[in-house]
Amino acid sequence: MLQIVQQYAREMGLKKLAPDDMRRACAKLCSKRGGDLEQIKFMLGRASIQTTERYLGAEQDYVSAVNDNLGLEGKA
Repeated sequence: MLQIVQQYAREMGLKKLAPDDMRRACAKLCSKRGGDLEQIKFMLGRASIQTTERYLGAEQDYVSAVNDNLGLEGKA
């Protein structure tokens, strides 16, 4: 598998590309489109949710942070 990925990466002009890079990109795209974490885990062939979560990484939503709706206002 690695040789196939590397061959196509060279043909596309990419210096570094590994199967895990493609797996990570696929997982992130599925997640951004509302894919269920359990289904993404199954698709990737992973045994644990924790491994799948590592593939997805942590992304902060700065527009609507989780604590914005707590009703606490800062007093200066």
